[in-house]
Amino acid sequence: MWAHTLTVQSYQWLLERGWRRSGRYCYKPTMEKCCCPQYMIRISAKDFRLTKSQKKLLKKVHRYLSTGEKPWKGLEKVKPNSAGSVSVDMETTHCKPIMALTDGVSQERPAVPFCDNNDAHCLFTEIVDKNKPVEKFTSERKPPIKGSGPNSEKPKCGKAKQRRLERKRQKLAAQANIDPSEVILLPKKPAEKTIEDFLNGPMPDQPAHRLEIKLVKSGDELSDSFHSTFKQSLAVYSKYQMSVHKDKPADCNKTTFEGFLVDSPLETGHQGGKSPHEYGSFHQQYWLDDKLIAVGVIDILPSYVSSVYLYYDPVYSFLSLGTYAALREIAFTRNLMAVDPDIQFYCMGYYINSCPKMRYKANFSPSFLLCPKTYTWQPVENCRPKLECNAYSRLDETNAGK
Repeated sequence: MWAHTLTVQSYQWLLERGWRRSGRYCYKPTMEKCCCPQYMIRISAKDFRLTKSQKKLLKKVHRYLSTGEKPWKGLEKVKPNSAGSVSVDMETTHCKPIMALTDGVSQERPAVPFCDNNDAHCLFTEIVDKNKPVEKFTSERKPPIKGSGPNSEKPKCGKAKQRRLERKRQKLAAQANIDPSEVILLPKKPAEKTIEDFLNGPMPDQPAHRLEIKLVKSGDELSDSFHSTFKQSLAVYSKYQMSVHKDKPADCNKTTFEGFLVDSPLETGHQGGKSPHEYGSFHQQYWLDDKLIAVGVIDILPSYVSSVYLYYDPVYSFLSLGTYAALREIAFTRNLMAVDPDIQFYCMGYYINSCPKMRYKANFSPSFLLCPKTYTWQPVENCRPKLECNAYSRLDETNAGK
């Protein structure tokens, strides 16, 4: 369906019926006829919880921004091959032959890599000199020196934490006039860090890199900031499409870019909402040291922040910008929700259970899939067993027999 113009409320109604847009073109897959049915997926921004891997990612990016340390530093020459083993660039890696004894005769084996520095991440160590005598260990114990053993008249040493708990137990028992063994101390659970705690963590006075995120308006009413950064944005888009999706240079031109990610049928403006940002289509630009490295295309709707597309400079793929940008957009949704309670959800587009590149979307918790029959949102953990059996399935079990 070609849409010349749409209100944000109209497009939100379409979104909640399984529709998406690409530029001005709005579409909905015929799921029962598709080999890979596509289910709309959304995340509750208020109840969002970080997973362990997502916390590691945020720490990795924060460490790179503050210290400049790249992940897996020092292992650029060690790469896993298709079989899962490690292949080494022998031309650029320091090598030494290993001298081995076979039937009492010294033989030279092929050179293997070793590390000639103290890099903590290196996988290899230098071979020890075979002529160096090996220290022998014995099980004989030396007799203890008089006066150095434990004093039986004093209580045994314990951990400081256990001693503090015991003192607390004695104090509470004395206050309640009961036996200390009857006092039960419940451990205190530390407050779980939110996504804002990780993103707004302390930085040094002079960090190695500075990341700035700018929101610029796209669609029919392009902002001045968008015009001034158009060339940089198009260059990043072209690099991403050719590197990741193997597009030809001729397919990454200005016309294709504008029709795909710049044009939008959504009307801009507040339209009676409380959001500090206007509704409509926007580009969220990621600037690293005044260089554009990624752009997230989003739609701000009355109840949603909807992700349209993301493209980034492949040079910075070590920062896992796809997942990082999704976490940033969730934090942005939570920020809008603080001033406009109606904005509660972050929509990630379509989820395809049989596609490994799409399954990662379910790792954002809590996630919900749209039932293609009843158009109700169901927890993704309840939907996965059904989708494993049938790619196309009714997700809402309420009144399933009717």
